[in-house]
Amino acid sequence: MQKLLFLLLVTLFSCSQSAQTQNVLDAAQTENMLKSDGTVQLVDVRTPSEWQQTGVIEGAKRINFNGSDFQEQVAQLDKNKPVIVYCAAGGRSPKAAAAMTKMGFNNVYNYAGGMNDWKAKGKKTVQ
Repeated sequence: MQKLLFLLLVTLFSCSQSAQTQNVLDAAQTENMLKSDGTVQLVDVRTPSEWQQTGVIEGAKRINFNGSDFQEQVAQLDKNKPVIVYCAAGGRSPKAAAAMTKMGFNNVYNYAGGMNDWKAKGKKTVQ
């Protein structure tokens, strides 16, 4: 029984680690991808109060990860175009990216630094 539990935990850990490290972008990579590929869909998964407090990255679609209609709103995006997801600091965006991948999105990227990193680097935001 202990061996089975150990194997299960190892499997879960390795799966979660690979999901978290897959398709991760930093600020420069996010900015470059947005500038070089006009098909990229940028998604801010923070809450409405966070959007009001700090603004959003220009061109971002606002889809609250904690909202009851998250999956419904995400389903309106094009699954064949690349998607960059970000949140405040990188807690929600990997979860949102994983959910989108499970929904059949082909190219999902997580901007791990999120809005906190974007603002710290002096990058432009809009309301």
